[in-house]
Amino acid sequence: MWGLETYWRVPLGKKLDADVLVFHEHWMGLALTLPFLLAGARALRAVSRKAIASMVGSAVLGSALGTVCFTQALSLLNASLANLLLNVQPVVSVLVSWAWLRERPRALFFPWAAVALGCGVTMAWSPDALAPGGGSPSAGGLAYLALTAVCWGASTTFGRAAMLEIDFKTGTALRYAIGTLATFVIAALHGDLGARLRWGVALSPDTLQQMAGLLGLAAITPTFLYFAGLARTQASVATFAEMAQTFASLIVTWGVMGQPLHGKQVVAGIVLLVAVAYIHRSMGPPLTLPRPAPTVPDPKRSQAP
Repeated sequence: MWGLETYWRVPLGKKLDADVLVFHEHWMGLALTLPFLLAGARALRAVSRKAIASMVGSAVLGSALGTVCFTQALSLLNASLANLLLNVQPVVSVLVSWAWLRERPRALFFPWAAVALGCGVTMAWSPDALAPGGGSPSAGGLAYLALTAVCWGASTTFGRAAMLEIDFKTGTALRYAIGTLATFVIAALHGDLGARLRWGVALSPDTLQQMAGLLGLAAITPTFLYFAGLARTQASVATFAEMAQTFASLIVTWGVMGQPLHGKQVVAGIVLLVAVAYIHRSMGPPLTLPRPAPTVPDPKRSQAP
């Protein structure tokens, strides 16, 4: 579903600066998910510091900084090139998961990971990928996209660490809450915030309609599903499953924007699903938190004096 965001994010990016667009996206998302945050707030008291740090990392890197960079990259590069270069994201996630979550893939993991990466390149490749608009790719756009891959790759790992202890519905609302603060700071650092917020444009009927599509189909709903999946799936597997986003994005750019979709890309998408299944089988046992032993009442204390 995240692959659908191109349909709304590109036209919205023409109305609002990238950082301002993502800020508006986050405070609107927070308003919609706030009931889940209020319902789960009490349970957060028992969460470890590592889980809280992971939740902050997931929100700041994945939801705020990564989304700002991706939105900015889409304004400088074409969608095909963006999807092509984002295939380095799983490599980042596997490396961070090795250090942060101590995930240890087995030997069979690596050849299937290579197959999945090859499928990702095949799906994202198009003849004009390296020459958008007949010119050379923008250096700034490439830099933004590289930072996007790092942010989103690390965010998968941090999201998995957080979901080991935090309910996925509360985690989704937390991500929007933290993301709102982070994107506001990012936008403020760029200066002239009061004028750039453009509330008249952000709250216009046309923009709100596009925001509704973006939030409902390509932001909030997939984030719920994403965190629910991360609670049950190791990050090193989830990051390759996320590559299906490329295929969804290609379908959108083909059906809506008129860009070609080739048979080899469809075949690569199918092979990717097979590769992800074998990647899942090749992983070692997932990390689980030890459950506290049940408290046995002391019979002496239960007796009246």
